[in-house]
Amino acid sequence: MYFVSGARHIAPAAERDNWSARQALEVFETRLTLVTRQLERSPYLAGETFTAADISVGYALQMARRNGGLTLGETESAYMARLSSRAAYRRALETCHDTREWWLSGKR
Repeated sequence: MYFVSGARHIAPAAERDNWSARQALEVFETRLTLVTRQLERSPYLAGETFTAADISVGYALQMARRNGGLTLGETESAYMARLSSRAAYRRALETCHDTREWWLSGKR
């Protein structure tokens, strides 16, 4: 999603819709299908237990939503709600004020 975000928001306007960005988005969407399928079976990626995988995927989903224009489906939205309701998630956002402001503001 990083490459899609850079291509879509940093690159000159004429170069924003390029092969690399389209390919990266296609790969992301393929992986998202796998993630969604798993989350339809369990609350977290490793089942009932929150793991580092949830941190990584939660971050990727947030970046995709914010910078890639991804609209989260019901399953992904419920997952993000579970992640953001965790006390540790809130503490992490409190640690860095700039990240918290950007993360919650909706700005790109």
